[in-house]
Amino acid sequence: MATGIIDLDLTPPGQQREPRAAWRLFTVPRSVLAAAAVLLVLLTLSSAAPPRAGIEHLLSAGGQPAAAFVLADDALFTASFGNNPNSESAVRRWGLPDGELGWAVPLPQNVQNLVYDESSGVLMGRSATEPKVSFLDGGTGAVLWHDESPNTVVMALAGGRVLLLTDLEQRRGLLRLLDARTGRLQWSREVDDAYLGTDDRTDSLPTRLVAADAAGHAQVLDVGDGSVLARGDLEVTMGAQYDNSPGADYIGISTFGDRLYISRRDNGAETLTAFELDTLKLSWRASVAAAGGVLDCGRVLCIGDPDGVTAVDPHDGRMLWRRSGLGLAYPYDGRTLLGYEGDNLPEALLLDPATGAVRQRLGSAVDLAGVLLRADQVQLGRTWVEVTAGDGALHVVGVLETAALFGCVLRGSYLACPTSAGPTQVWRVPLHLA
Repeated sequence: MATGIIDLDLTPPGQQREPRAAWRLFTVPRSVLAAAAVLLVLLTLSSAAPPRAGIEHLLSAGGQPAAAFVLADDALFTASFGNNPNSESAVRRWGLPDGELGWAVPLPQNVQNLVYDESSGVLMGRSATEPKVSFLDGGTGAVLWHDESPNTVVMALAGGRVLLLTDLEQRRGLLRLLDARTGRLQWSREVDDAYLGTDDRTDSLPTRLVAADAAGHAQVLDVGDGSVLARGDLEVTMGAQYDNSPGADYIGISTFGDRLYISRRDNGAETLTAFELDTLKLSWRASVAAAGGVLDCGRVLCIGDPDGVTAVDPHDGRMLWRRSGLGLAYPYDGRTLLGYEGDNLPEALLLDPATGAVRQRLGSAVDLAGVLLRADQVQLGRTWVEVTAGDGALHVVGVLETAALFGCVLRGSYLACPTSAGPTQVWRVPLHLA
């Protein structure tokens, strides 16, 4: 892959920014899941007059595409593709910024997901088709422990601990919190898991978890010790309709911040209900002309359904605006929302959170928490890299000869992107421009 600093006389089109991850399992509609998948893979954009600094290429990791990769503060970890779904994978650590191979470790599983916990230095490798999860020392590559429990998913790895959920029979689940380095059990508890959701935390373990049965009876658990903080009734019956097809009964539950939200369509009547997460006490209930997954949009709440996005006031559920054709929206810079319009190649839009009005159309763009990746509108396969300078404007700092912006990730000043036919590439991006 060719890389380079963009010519200072060039300026690309467009502009953009990123979402928050929500720790939750369960009732998000397919349209929102599809948009969120695009969103979690697309993450950055923008334009303006070019600055003096530029991106610096640091690493081409290996000679083949990675099945998975993850950035740390000082390293890139990659997992190679196996020859078949159950074959051995090779996990590698590449130092940054020098790009040197630190270690390579074979794992007897096809690793297709990597997660790194910076606080404990633990790297998790997870299979896609088998109940195999391995935990490695990120510094040495030594395998610390592994888990092969059937029907088990990793809900969170952060803060030196890992939260596992094992599905049991009759909508019951076994929650376990373990030490990330040793696998030592800290607590376990069986819960009803018709719904499970945690408060939204970034790069840290969630502090609270909500578990509910099919009748809507719920309890809030302290993730630190597994104790019950509160019990309550969510006033819904689970299992009504989860695909959010037009006009069908629907129940969607979303948990983030200090509240739990239930979006519901019952016999054509659509409502949004907010509960306080600490107590499961009703905060408010409002009639809203939309039913779907609820996302935190900063100054507003965004409800996504198959026809568009509706914004409501987070204090009382009052409907503020609706924009048809929008697949997803989330906070961009504190003053605007970033939304995606269209299905196959979504166009990024900057929106006014108060009115939903379009402030700028960005084209095919992805926001990576302040670094924008924008697809060139003329030359296929070229991606512009843009950052915000001290003047508040977006400036071009480089160009990537790759169309793989949807898989790029940013950590600190390191930008890593996959390629369809070659190694994972890493650049250093100047984040602070005068």
